[in-house]
Amino acid sequence: MKSRLIYLPRLSGRKASIYSIISEESKVSLLDNFILENKAESMQDLLSITGRLRSIGNTAGAILPFFKMDEGLEWDDLVCALYDVPDRHLRLYCIRLNDQIVIAGGGGPKNVRAWQQDPKLGREVLEMMHYSKIVRTKLGNGRLRIASDGLKFEGDLMLTK
Repeated sequence: MKSRLIYLPRLSGRKASIYSIISEESKVSLLDNFILENKAESMQDLLSITGRLRSIGNTAGAILPFFKMDEGLEWDDLVCALYDVPDRHLRLYCIRLNDQIVIAGGGGPKNVRAWQQDPKLGREVLEMMHYSKIVRTKLGNGRLRIASDGLKFEGDLMLTK
């Protein structure tokens, strides 16, 4: 399945760029699908998460305190969870490349101790780990580059699964 990185201008700004991933078969990005799946049950949490993404893009950048790092299974996969409001349990899994680029994926309610105990969250994290490997490989071989201002990707945005 072919997918591609898409830039999200409504969330991005002068401090950081927010990307998501869209597959050829889908009409919506992973982030938009996450919003659609959770809006009925968790609208306040979604507003908090999208507000946090806007703040990352425009005010603070993708600083470490906004993320729970090392959510993936490999030490270098860059998969993390965006912290939500304390005592809330909606998780958005991301790839945090650096302080200026975040790739938002999917997620869902976390009602278990570890994401591995929930089949849906497990699929979401494994999918982000897969895409992270593709992005890191493409950055390594030069087919994908970070622009000189550090804010955007340049080059081949296709991610073949």
